[in-house]
Amino acid sequence: MAVGEVLEMNPVMRCSIVFFLALVMLFAPQRSLHAMDSAPVLRVGCLDAASFPEGSPEPLLFSYVKRYLNEVARSTGWQYEYVEMDEWTAREMLREGRIDMYFPAREMPGDEAEFAFSVDGVAYSILSLYVREDSTLEPDNPVALANLTVGVLDDGLHSYALSPLVREQGVRVDVVEHPTADALHEALARGEVDAILDSASRRKDGEKLLLRVALMPAKFIAAKKREGLMKNLSDTILYTERVNPSFETYLGEAFLDRAQNQLVRFNTSENTYLASAPPLRVAYVGGHAPFFGERLEGGVPEGIYPSLLQALGEDLGLRFRFVRAEDNEQALKMLRGGEADIFFCVYNNLSSMQDLLFTATFSLEDFSYVVRRGAGDIPMGTARVALPRWFHGMRTYLNMQHPNWQIVPVDEPADCLRMIEEGSCDFALLPSLFLQQSSLLSMHPSLVVLASYSEEIPVSVAISGEQPRVLQSVLTKGILKMDSRRVQEIVNEHMTGRLTLTAVVARYPVQSVALAVIFLLSVFIVVFLIERSRVQRRQSEVLLAKNEELEKAIEEQKKLMRARDIYKQEAEIDPLTGLLNKKAVQAACEEMLAGSLKDGAFHAFFIMDLDHFKEMNDTYGHQAGDDVLRRFAEDVRSIFRQSDHIGRFGGDEFTVLMPNVTTLVAVEHHARQLMTAAQELEVRDDRSLLSVSIGISLAPMHGTTYDELFMAADSALYDVKRAGRNGWKIYDVQEDGGALCPK
Repeated sequence: MAVGEVLEMNPVMRCSIVFFLALVMLFAPQRSLHAMDSAPVLRVGCLDAASFPEGSPEPLLFSYVKRYLNEVARSTGWQYEYVEMDEWTAREMLREGRIDMYFPAREMPGDEAEFAFSVDGVAYSILSLYVREDSTLEPDNPVALANLTVGVLDDGLHSYALSPLVREQGVRVDVVEHPTADALHEALARGEVDAILDSASRRKDGEKLLLRVALMPAKFIAAKKREGLMKNLSDTILYTERVNPSFETYLGEAFLDRAQNQLVRFNTSENTYLASAPPLRVAYVGGHAPFFGERLEGGVPEGIYPSLLQALGEDLGLRFRFVRAEDNEQALKMLRGGEADIFFCVYNNLSSMQDLLFTATFSLEDFSYVVRRGAGDIPMGTARVALPRWFHGMRTYLNMQHPNWQIVPVDEPADCLRMIEEGSCDFALLPSLFLQQSSLLSMHPSLVVLASYSEEIPVSVAISGEQPRVLQSVLTKGILKMDSRRVQEIVNEHMTGRLTLTAVVARYPVQSVALAVIFLLSVFIVVFLIERSRVQRRQSEVLLAKNEELEKAIEEQKKLMRARDIYKQEAEIDPLTGLLNKKAVQAACEEMLAGSLKDGAFHAFFIMDLDHFKEMNDTYGHQAGDDVLRRFAEDVRSIFRQSDHIGRFGGDEFTVLMPNVTTLVAVEHHARQLMTAAQELEVRDDRSLLSVSIGISLAPMHGTTYDELFMAADSALYDVKRAGRNGWKIYDVQEDGGALCPK
């Protein structure tokens, strides 16, 4: 019927037709294809971190959130536009819909009616004291707090955060509580209080920073109408923490720990001690390179620990004098006898050590498991363990962690390796830095380092009981304030090998003297030395190869989660994309289908084709086509789980088997991610060329063999293409003739 004919009908007839069409649209089956919208660009309000001086903690907290949001984008496809503003401005712009969300923010009374918030732990803010701009109080001086009237919110959190600072600095303040943040800042503007405690995001014009107090968890905030956005953000955060628990730990070490350390400050008694502290005598045992070496330079032994201690002294204004001890027992006697002030050892909380004071952990040393080649794993239960006597208290510490171990302490690491080869010990624990620097394992080809295991030993600074207790807090705070990047630089400096005549003579004194005497005796010895040099060159090549092998093992050890087994799988690989090939995919499917399913679970099998790939390939050439296939393969690998089997069936056709899926929502989520990945593939700066069509079958609902699953998924894929491509569909066996019914 033509449109003109409809318009010429009487009103009753037109209404009837419109009503009929509405009913048809209401009860018509929904489309089985789900086209993905383009990834949204979220306008994210944030604190202007660039307005703070270099080295301030606020930029570190901003970097923490940005890294977290980038990780969220891997699952959501979101893009971000950051807009600097304070929280007061942000709340107005959220109400007006001019930004999508803001950080860092805290819930205030009455917010539940207007705003929605994310879960904690993704954003952080610095709780600081602010004064009026015309105040004469000295910034960043805790003593200036004495006798001030400080305004805080009445939520209890502000008072709780302020109390440790006031108590530690030994000052008295009068605290006045206010019901709202607005009332708090108005009280400061009217002069009713001398200072207020609030986050940097809520600082107003006419206020200036007096003192940073504490690191506080904050949230993302959005308008109430965007509550779904906050729920999606929170769900993705919880999902990220579940599937990648090490990510938040990495961010904490990279940003939060550094920000927290900048809040550490000394009180009056500590500053008084630092102003007049005498040189501290450090008891040490030499010959434990790279920690404490033999060679002295200006009275300071070479090694990582003396260098770190010197750097700590430069930061605090402390001086150190190193006193050598023959062994750990003598060093402890020197500490207790007043001949030394501090000593590095492992804190073990035994009654025999209660006459000493201990700092926080100075260094967390990584110890590697050394076993016989082919052992594969460390023995379970009772084991004999060789351990060098380098760090006092380490044996006790390990016995507390592993009661079934029989620890055999030895003087030198070489003796530990010899005991393993002789079979008198099951394995040895040796410092990873020592193994990396010394190349000792290259002389023992039958021994290897287990890459998936290690022990972290906390080394502290023990302080003589004759020293004032304030030294304990001074050293602990100094350790906390040390920049982790500077620490790593010092470690790297000592791990760089230096081949000098002095080092060779110091390490091989007997051999050097013997060679010098032999050289002077006869020309025959010269020939011998030349031959010896050739042999040493061969040994050097072996040493370098073994050292490279050890470095790779240690690097792999740091990257892998120690609580997880190394996942190994042999499969036939597609040479272009690195995915499983057709044969390997079929083998993996048949093996999975032959096994048993988890309760309430099913397998999901995907077949996908890149739409318009042939036209793109013909237009831009096979090289561009191969590049698209490789990039799409990387996207598919990043979307699916490590346990999923991903393959390239041929051409532009890919397959995925997701075993033991518990919900259909997970299948649909992965299908949407695949479509987003295909649509974002760029060909010569053009994203409009490609999309993907996906067919999905489920086992055992659609079949229990590989052929049955493949045919069902292929049938669903055919329906997607017939319906116009750029979509996905799940096969349904309920319709006549095995056809598909809409989802």
